[in-house]
Amino acid sequence: MMKNCIAFITLLIASIACHTEVIQVDKNSSSSFVSYVPTQTLYWKAINAKALVVLVPGGNGTLGLKRDDTEIDVSFYKSLKALSEPNQVYGQFDVVVIDFPLALNQRDLSSRASNEHMVRIERVIDFYRHKTHLPIWLMGHSNAGVSLGHFIRYLQSNKKSWLLSGMIASAIRNESSFIFNESVEFPVLFIHHKRDECPSASSVYSLINHDRLKRSTPQQVQFEWMNSGESESKDPCQSGFHMYYGSGFELPNIIREFMMKHSNI
Repeated sequence: MMKNCIAFITLLIASIACHTEVIQVDKNSSSSFVSYVPTQTLYWKAINAKALVVLVPGGNGTLGLKRDDTEIDVSFYKSLKALSEPNQVYGQFDVVVIDFPLALNQRDLSSRASNEHMVRIERVIDFYRHKTHLPIWLMGHSNAGVSLGHFIRYLQSNKKSWLLSGMIASAIRNESSFIFNESVEFPVLFIHHKRDECPSASSVYSLINHDRLKRSTPQQVQFEWMNSGESESKDPCQSGFHMYYGSGFELPNIIREFMMKHSNI
């Protein structure tokens, strides 16, 4: 009888830990999107989360999420999901992945500075802040490094920096800029793979952005190298070391350590 109870509790915990939901985030009444299509989000919920990581994806920003999706079959996203799984990285963080409805131009990155792009990110943050009552950390990978820089400027100009508890800039695009008129009010973690082969996301520019930001704010700003993983015989800006292919739990462990050390959670 006792064994049956333990087995039932184990299954119950596992089902809670694996809770996944695709949620549409509509524009709020005060927003004026060019497109009125809702923003799709994939929500991985931990059992007892201490904070929530919202990811702005790279590439063209679209993932094509379906209502019953629970996974994104890419090594990078599987690593992020581990943040919400107690058997992996203690399940201390909820994770939300944004799926923008309109493809963003990957050559002309001005769309990542547009008001619609900013408002969609803000709306997702605001939605999950009210839904979960958790501190929000915003993460951007590759092309989304451009989004992060513009979003900080957007928050500062609108006096809304309080919306974020931290930021994670991962393998950011060369054009990303972390130069601001005001001091950043939250900790920032830069991550880059030592062997990243994507020419448009060189670690040199990540280090430059890190150094500039570190000199301009009293907040914690840290740079961490990714070391594990493998190359792939594909576009190096969409695979291999740039996407942390085969790196296992190195990425979520780096994120978890920084968030636990440099925040109030």
